[in-house]
Amino acid sequence: MKTVSLRSLMRDGSLLEVAASGEDLLVTRFGRPYVRIVAAEKQSTFIGAGKHLGAKMPVTSEPIPEVEWNGLW
Repeated sequence: MKTVSLRSLMRDGSLLEVAASGEDLLVTRFGRPYVRIVAAEKQSTFIGAGKHLGAKMPVTSEPIPEVEWNGLW
């Protein structure tokens, strides 16, 4: 766990990238622990757009079938 001051965090936003990469940040204020920043869990799927929007199905990373492209243009 990396420890940074609140002032350092406010001046250097790239420290958030450290947290996003998976390392916990302990932010101190006046030399005392203030907050802990941890990376959010990344979702493997999302609710997509197009024909899938009404179906509320998770969209995969596979390409769109040829028959669905006909209605898009």
